[in-house]
Amino acid sequence: MPLIPSLPSTLTALSLSATILLAGCEGLGQKFHDTRVMRVEHVPNQALDIVTANGSIKAQQEARDDVSIEVELYGYDPERLDFATVIANRQGDGTLRVTIDWPGGKRERGEGAKIKVYTPDANNVTAKTSNGAVALFGLNGEAYIATSNGAITIHDHDGDIDANTSNGSINIENASGNIRFDSSNARVKVENARGEVQGDTSNGSIYISTTDGSSGPIRVRTSNGRVELDLGYGYQGVLGIKTSNGRIKTEGLADARLVESSKNSLKLKMGNSEEISAVQTSNGSVSVRGRADN
Repeated sequence: MPLIPSLPSTLTALSLSATILLAGCEGLGQKFHDTRVMRVEHVPNQALDIVTANGSIKAQQEARDDVSIEVELYGYDPERLDFATVIANRQGDGTLRVTIDWPGGKRERGEGAKIKVYTPDANNVTAKTSNGAVALFGLNGEAYIATSNGAITIHDHDGDIDANTSNGSINIENASGNIRFDSSNARVKVENARGEVQGDTSNGSIYISTTDGSSGPIRVRTSNGRVELDLGYGYQGVLGIKTSNGRIKTEGLADARLVESSKNSLKLKMGNSEEISAVQTSNGSVSVRGRADN
């Protein structure tokens, strides 16, 4: 059931609902904003599921006893904003689901909602939106992110990540699990990866660095963009590189063995693993760097 003020045991409603008038937006008249803040009882190690449209999502681990949810609703009809409902439900499996119920069951043109969630922990996270960025900080478990026209930022995540966007960059840092990404028209940057990394983008560069404890593999592809790999000491396997209209450069790979090479391709083997890694691009260079011994 919805967590509304009639359920004081699980929700403390804060009287921060405010309607703000802004002038002339998008040629549809005056735009109104309505802010809602609520606090929900925390249940440890449960999943978090956030769904909105035409708005950003932020979910962050924070030292606190409950879950704080901040929502900014906006649109051109203040009456519709008054009747829009922020729903925070515990599902049967314990998942906390946060979403918006618009009047008539449908979001009208120009309406949207930005959602921020601050929680002591969350084990498995789903975040879905359109025309908005998604940011996750310090959470756990499997993370599934889907947006369009928005960037994805994930820092310090303990678990696997599946990140999907169009017309938005992807920036992932310090993730412990495997990473899969899908983007277009934007850069992808993955720093300090500890697990497998694979994904596609177009019209954007790819940068990936791995920790010393990561053995790979890495399987990435782009078009009209360069690819840069910074490999930690632990990387092993067969690395195949292919490009057109671009250079291939390697450095610091002291123990790499050449398998085969041509003008636009290169295959190297590092360590004893037969695991296949692959890098492919067109109209872009490829740079692979190892870490020199201290």
